[in-house]
Amino acid sequence: MYNKYLKLSTNLHQHNSGFSTNVANSSLCDDIDECANNISNCQQICTNTIGSFVCSCIPGFSTNLTNPSICDDIDECATNTSNCQQICTNTIGSFLCSCNPGFSTNVTNPSLCDDINECATNTSNCQQICTNTIGQCDQLFHL
Repeated sequence: MYNKYLKLSTNLHQHNSGFSTNVANSSLCDDIDECANNISNCQQICTNTIGSFVCSCIPGFSTNLTNPSICDDIDECATNTSNCQQICTNTIGSFLCSCNPGFSTNVTNPSLCDDINECATNTSNCQQICTNTIGQCDQLFHL
């Protein structure tokens, strides 16, 4: 915590909002740390400034337009900032990517989906000839 001293320009010993009168020298004002004193009402991040404070938000949130002390969740799916290849699910402060049936999440890039080769993994239930197609397998019958 830091104190900034400001010399009063008058002998009225008044101070602006965000300052209090210095105990040792009443002609000086001390900065009030609104963050440390929990009077800022910032929902997430409070940064003390000289004579005031600023509220901000952690990643995944944005400052509310009508009340800057409140943080709103950013819907990364609705704003197309998620880069999910197939399915995007918004969560509080973040998002999750998932894949349609017949696909699995890419191991190195979880926003991408890889085709599951049901023929190679023996999960196709094919009884004769199995041909993998994107997202599924086709069963071929020979008569």
